[in-house]
Amino acid sequence: MPKKYSISDYDKYVCLKPGFKIWLVIVYFLHPYILFLSTIQMGRGQKNASVSWLKDTVYPDDFGFFLACIVALPVILLIIAYIKRKPGASAFIKKLWRNGLKILISVAVLNIIILFVPTKSGATYHITMIYKVQLVIAVIIIIFLYSSKRVKDTFADFPE
Repeated sequence: MPKKYSISDYDKYVCLKPGFKIWLVIVYFLHPYILFLSTIQMGRGQKNASVSWLKDTVYPDDFGFFLACIVALPVILLIIAYIKRKPGASAFIKKLWRNGLKILISVAVLNIIILFVPTKSGATYHITMIYKVQLVIAVIIIIFLYSSKRVKDTFADFPE
């Protein structure tokens, strides 16, 4: 890999590390799990307090929330691939990492589809502002992933 990035952008195996924007995309895709853990944490110690409003604000339909959790699973696998990205890694880890860009784009597209599942199933009768914001964020992520040279270089780089 040509050295067109700063020294701090490389790890100890001289491979390009994911930048801040890539991690931001990953955290966004993991938001169903973050919401789930937040509702558990916020509800601790309060017997009758309903904290499910936090999840319901983003996912009014439980089926949409379930689908979002399923769609985020490949992102968790990608994080595992990053953790195991070192010389001598298995062929599966290498393949998973090298397909990281395709995985993230697929997850973004599936997130857009999930936004419309509740409206088509009749569970939600209108598109809320939260849905519109999520749609815009997903489209921005897709544009970023397609246009970023850093993202392409990061997923092309794997230690020998």
